[in-house]
Amino acid sequence: MAWFLANETEPLVDDNYVLNVLNYINELNESLSSEQSKCLERKHQDQNRKQDRLECEVNWDTILCWPRTPPGTLATIPCFDELNGILYDNTREYMCHFHV
Repeated sequence: MAWFLANETEPLVDDNYVLNVLNYINELNESLSSEQSKCLERKHQDQNRKQDRLECEVNWDTILCWPRTPPGTLATIPCFDELNGILYDNTREYMCHFHV
């Protein structure tokens, strides 16, 4: 259960493992929901702009929000170092392909 403390979650509840896991999942869902909401708002604002050229749209991939990107370019954004106690490489790549 050390990963709960390492992830700065709520304190352990009376050594109840199941309750602690549920609390951790709820916190994770709340943080992702907030990021998803921000991304969807960004996407909505972006769609209201008049576009003179074709581009890949703002995209939420369930964890990260990808910016509007010109076709044929590589979008690279900072990634998380850790998620759910699993360490990750801190970069992720997404290639924008636009088919006319």
